[in-house]
Amino acid sequence: MKKIKTKHVIMLLVLLVSVSFVVHQGVYAGDKSQAENTETALSVKVVQAEYTDSVPTLAFNGSLEGRTSATVSAKIAGRIEEVLVQEGQQVNAGDPLVRLEAVELANSARQAGDAVRKAEVNYEIALNDFHRYQTLYDKGAVSEQQLDNARGKLKTAEADLSSAKANRSSAEQQYGYGVISSAVNGVVANATATIGQVVAPGAALMVVQDINQVYAVVNVEQKSLGSVKIGQKAKVTIDAYPDKAFEGVVEVMNPEAGSASRMFRTKIKIDNANNDLKPGMFANVRLITGDSVKTLTVPQSAVVQKQGIYYVFTVENGKAVRHQIEVGEVTGSTIEVKSGLEPGSQVISTSVNRIKDGDAVRVTS
Repeated sequence: MKKIKTKHVIMLLVLLVSVSFVVHQGVYAGDKSQAENTETALSVKVVQAEYTDSVPTLAFNGSLEGRTSATVSAKIAGRIEEVLVQEGQQVNAGDPLVRLEAVELANSARQAGDAVRKAEVNYEIALNDFHRYQTLYDKGAVSEQQLDNARGKLKTAEADLSSAKANRSSAEQQYGYGVISSAVNGVVANATATIGQVVAPGAALMVVQDINQVYAVVNVEQKSLGSVKIGQKAKVTIDAYPDKAFEGVVEVMNPEAGSASRMFRTKIKIDNANNDLKPGMFANVRLITGDSVKTLTVPQSAVVQKQGIYYVFTVENGKAVRHQIEVGEVTGSTIEVKSGLEPGSQVISTSVNRIKDGDAVRVTS
């Protein structure tokens, strides 16, 4: 009887130990699973989708041009003796830019001057002779034929003098062309002139651009043409000054579309008193087309785009929830959400390209 009781006690102890072990293993497994879930949750940051004031705009890409631009070229053939300016240098109208070798031009001008002085002497002689013959003819001392001869010599001398003066003027002009000057106030750009270079008439040597005001030049599509007007205000940003917006106004609209692009070339004038803006810079132009309105926006970093579909992720009960959205205007670092998202939603703004719908996430500050 005693042996039976002992056996029962042993069996009971074994059963209790087994139950305790199973329970312990279950608790351990649950704790381990929870720890693993915590460890695999992706840390993310969130922002709140909110309404902001925005101005309706049309966006264009373009480039800057000087408002006034003059190509500098030679009017005569010659060899460049001296280049007097360099790119980026400020010049005024009339300032010399390039000097051509002028020895032959100077000789021609001097010879033309000598010819004028000689022709003037001959003219004075012919004039005096004519007056003398006129007096003698009046006294009957010479014949009419002799007077006519004197008159003919005077006309010839007068024609020779006129021709000599014209030649001198041309030679002096040619000599003057040896110094090539700026036609406008501005900044030197695209200089190709070099000492020793032989140039032909009309060959471009450099450009002088007035950049106190510049144009942002864009091409406007036909569908947007009705929203663009002369005098319309614009905001212009330049890659070189990412934190600065320049004020502009539409000044020129080509009334005819380009034959190849079918777009309308449009110029936005920008004041540039500090000469910060340079011709050739890339410009981002936003034409203001209406009054300020409230729009729902999120950071661009929160938006994922795949195959033309845009979406964001929100956090709900520790899970990432995907929302397909319709996007609108991009302004700075934010993008307009037209539909698909409620105001106040907590939108994931980091690691969005690593997240899938339903992934476990942990919000960090």
